[in-house]
Amino acid sequence: MTHLDARTGPQAMPSRRAFLLAAAFAPEAFAQAPVQGFWEQPRWVWLHRPATGEEIRTVYWAQGNLIQQEYVRLCWFLRDVRAGKSMWMSPVLLDMLYASSSWLAWHGIARPITTTSGARFVQTNDKTEGAAKASLHLEGRAHDGYIPGVSLESMAHLGIWLGGGGVGYYPGKNFCHWDDGRVRFWRN
Repeated sequence: MTHLDARTGPQAMPSRRAFLLAAAFAPEAFAQAPVQGFWEQPRWVWLHRPATGEEIRTVYWAQGNLIQQEYVRLCWFLRDVRAGKSMWMSPVLLDMLYASSSWLAWHGIARPITTTSGARFVQTNDKTEGAAKASLHLEGRAHDGYIPGVSLESMAHLGIWLGGGGVGYYPGKNFCHWDDGRVRFWRN
């Protein structure tokens, strides 16, 4: 069972094997996630960014409110690294990352989600191979990344199960794209 302490994140949880077995049967297996009172709990994320060596583990929402200081920190963490600028990130996108972080914790996987791309400004988007001209990254509404030790297929299934928006599965480039746009799925 997951115990969440708003200061330190998840505590004592079941095994990684349970998650991987559940993921093998996704999306039906994801329905076993703990949901009672889930969205009333403090919302937190644990992210890592290899490009900068940064890591953030923070509660960004509690008691029905966005915690402004932590939200700003997350926006900076998810900034366009090439441009050195940040933008307001979608709280819905952060909630998708929270649900993913919580799912990992529930199944005993104690590691951050690796971020390869968050916000992008036009110049960066134009230089990013395969980026859509009207990418939701330009609006702070998309995240690319992966979870070390968890298959991209499982991560894509989790994103589909969450139903928060678009899920792109890029096995050749080793990342999944999640956004808060219309619900859709693609593989590239």
